[in-house]
Amino acid sequence: MKKFIYKFTKWKPNQLKITRTRKESNIWLRYHCLDVKGNVLSIGSGDDNDKEGGKYRDYFKNGSSYTTSEISHDHKCDKVLDVRNLSEITEAAYDCVFCSGVLEHVDDYLKGLHEITRILKSGGILLIGLPFRQAVHMRGQDFWRFTEYGIRHLLKRDYKIIDLAPMDNSVLDFPAAYWVKAQKL
Repeated sequence: MKKFIYKFTKWKPNQLKITRTRKESNIWLRYHCLDVKGNVLSIGSGDDNDKEGGKYRDYFKNGSSYTTSEISHDHKCDKVLDVRNLSEITEAAYDCVFCSGVLEHVDDYLKGLHEITRILKSGGILLIGLPFRQAVHMRGQDFWRFTEYGIRHLLKRDYKIIDLAPMDNSVLDFPAAYWVKAQKL
């Protein structure tokens, strides 16, 4: 039996590879953010870095404001928010909610989606990224994966889906993630 030896090298920031999923997601987002107007709330913003050297806030060229948020003070965001309880935000306060890679970490993601829907104006835009084929991350707080059919089911009551797109279809019928642009009814 042959023994495999793995060589580890020191990581350098400029050696970071952008994943296919990230590249496809950013292309999709740049296109779908172009027509978003008004006040935008980013939920789970982290540092707002698109991992390609830009900021997501710059994708919303026609937005009048862009507010970042995170669950803790660990990031330098505008607001500290728990998506399950957005009570400090008034009903129908935002024209767009941008939520990427958050709901899989929320134990009660239905409550989170309910709160997002509550703070979104009628006719407002939901831009949401949800994983399907993704490794476990943030251990202890990584609860869910979402199929296209599950996403359609979740949104059917309150939203009209404008676009639902799989990202990184390199494995047949097993995309890495989905991005959805939906309009609140």
